[in-house]
Amino acid sequence: MKKLWILLCFSAFLSSGGEPILKVGIFGDVQAYASKADWGMTNLEKAFQLFEPQKPDLLLQLGDLCDRGDAKPLFGLYHELVRRYLPKNIQQLHCAGNHEFWVDAEPKDSEALYRAFVSALGQSPENPCHTVIRGYDFIAFSEDAEQYSPEKLALLKAALDKAVQRDAEKPIFLLTHFPPADTVSGSHGSAGQKALRELLNGYRQVVSFSGHSHYPLEDERCIWQGEFTAVTTSTLSYGCMEERPYNALGANLPFGREAIQVLSMEIFSDRLVIRRYNAEENREIKPDRPWVIALPYRPEKARYTAERVRKRKAPAFPDNAEIVLRLDYWFAYLLFNAAEHDDFVHFYKIAITEKGKPESRKEFLFAADFYRLERNRDSRPQFRLPCEILSPGKSYCFEVYPAESFGLTGEPLRLETEIPATYHFQKSGRPLYPQE
Repeated sequence: MKKLWILLCFSAFLSSGGEPILKVGIFGDVQAYASKADWGMTNLEKAFQLFEPQKPDLLLQLGDLCDRGDAKPLFGLYHELVRRYLPKNIQQLHCAGNHEFWVDAEPKDSEALYRAFVSALGQSPENPCHTVIRGYDFIAFSEDAEQYSPEKLALLKAALDKAVQRDAEKPIFLLTHFPPADTVSGSHGSAGQKALRELLNGYRQVVSFSGHSHYPLEDERCIWQGEFTAVTTSTLSYGCMEERPYNALGANLPFGREAIQVLSMEIFSDRLVIRRYNAEENREIKPDRPWVIALPYRPEKARYTAERVRKRKAPAFPDNAEIVLRLDYWFAYLLFNAAEHDDFVHFYKIAITEKGKPESRKEFLFAADFYRLERNRDSRPQFRLPCEILSPGKSYCFEVYPAESFGLTGEPLRLETEIPATYHFQKSGRPLYPQE
């Protein structure tokens, strides 16, 4: 009954207040080339088709629009898509990403590249670029070297101070390509900017939008609240995970090209409502769970903090779950029934121990398929095992632990079996089914 009451109160809050003051479409990391048939441009068109019925007043682009910085013909295609799908008077704000500065010509002049980029998009060359739209401050802040220099951060601080002086209670929307460190998913490794985080800690009004990490938006950690609010924008190119699971290519997820995602935001006087979408499927992600930020923001009343883990539970395998080992064309695979969770399974941790040798135990992290297109998700995951630690004629214990995105881990499925002495592993090269 208590949960129902909370849900009804939240629904009433969400639906109150009439029309939004501003409607915003948000995207980043397109990494496009100058061709209508290009993967990035095709996905950008799908994103704009998704935005079209929403009639946004403002478009925010978080960097890496280009895969290479010397892509001048791309901008004509970009403007053509804007004219075709979006309102005639739509406003835009852009920040540059690291890809905007990747050019073949040496030496590169990063300041000239930045100015050429924003000029081609019709934006003032000031950096930070600070504008006020319908009474709200928006600041786009760019840097090319995967870090923000003290000199540039001083300019950002001046812009933030100016925004606070103008209105100390309204949110300040900040666009950066790289995320502030240790906030949203994808910000805990080298991509997270410590100096940026330290600066923003002094501005509770900030709503930080960042890109670069390509992290799938299904993960609730893609919004974070502490001293300020941070949101990551995913990608229109390919999904990644900073945890670098075993079944990924570095950080690039298997079938990560299905994680084609964008955000929309509605600004009301008393709240922000942020919704997530898969542009490939023209589908809202978790339509019953938009991110709602009460205004003015007070850190002590924040909804999206690390404390969320206290209300979550670990995933669990169904009682009748089965697990089998498949030996197939010189490789080994584990197949099992998917674990269940009221949000989603984030990872499966697979532990492999040779019988009688507990010291041989090794653990491997495998990404689940929560980010994939709904039609392609599998009720029976299968993962190719690291054959280099398996030997024919020996027995092993395989344990599969399901984990959710905040780290809670459920009880494992176990399988004890012997690898036939007559089986031969291929220690290198490609399996017959490389997609597995």
